[in-house]
Amino acid sequence: MKKRYLAVSALLGWLLLVIVLMIISGYVNTEVYFVLGLIGLMVIAILITPIYSRPRYTRRLLVIRMLGAALFVALFFEQFLVGLPAISIPLVGAFIPFEQVIIVATSLMGVVCVFAGAIVLNSSRGISSRTLQEALNAGESVDCRALPRDSLTYYLPPQREGDGVLQFVPESTAAPTKANADIAYIGGRSVRGQYQVPSGMQLFEMLKRSYSLRLPVREEAVLTAIQEVCEDVLEVADRVIPARREGYILVELQNYRLLSICTELKQDFPVCCRVHPCPICSLIACMLTEGLGLTCTLEHVHVEPEVRSITLYFVFIP
Repeated sequence: MKKRYLAVSALLGWLLLVIVLMIISGYVNTEVYFVLGLIGLMVIAILITPIYSRPRYTRRLLVIRMLGAALFVALFFEQFLVGLPAISIPLVGAFIPFEQVIIVATSLMGVVCVFAGAIVLNSSRGISSRTLQEALNAGESVDCRALPRDSLTYYLPPQREGDGVLQFVPESTAAPTKANADIAYIGGRSVRGQYQVPSGMQLFEMLKRSYSLRLPVREEAVLTAIQEVCEDVLEVADRVIPARREGYILVELQNYRLLSICTELKQDFPVCCRVHPCPICSLIACMLTEGLGLTCTLEHVHVEPEVRSITLYFVFIP
């Protein structure tokens, strides 16, 4: 289950618990209910907010949290509102103290604020299916049936600040024109092949531009950033498990949203994904390469179609 859906359940459960305890204790107060509900919303919003990116729902939650903070300040100053004139209600002839009107209005705004947070969490969506489909269609559909089983491609870190990650396909896994072959130095040896723009670069630049993605430099933090992007921003998998193993890094995407599309486009998905990966796999490789500053290759792809899961095995070359 997605993190924000759990957050909605936790918030509604907290509000229900508070009102039940108030009824049991015989003390029902809208002002106290608002304060406790808003505190719950604040805590939950902080816990689910990604560290290295900003999904749409976190921006909307920020507005609600700022409004809640303003209401907290208003409640504080309400304690000093005494001796204000009463307000007359037409047609009824009753008089209500002005400070009581302010307290009730503030409390009701607080309750609305809390439930608005729950609606934002429940109604927000990740990147649209159309955008993902456009990203998939941006890359050429390559017939990979003739590729050797040991075919690999390399992701090279930027040489200068402002440059992007480059994908290098060795000559053994592609057939470039020999006159136009490029040379790359990988692992201390020169390799002939072709430079390409990674298929995930479009998504990578969009995440930096529109979702405030920033890459840390520590390996553990880069893995956390990958998990946040795939789960909270793009929402392409229900759960993403990145982990370091001896000699490689694996990234498991459980209930992968694009598995059926990828397998339809690729005749031999595990082999083809290593050389011509879909934008999501390419995006993960780009994030690892740029974040760690090391040449990276997708060495193995394990597919479990019965549970809609894939596991990517990345190896780094000094």
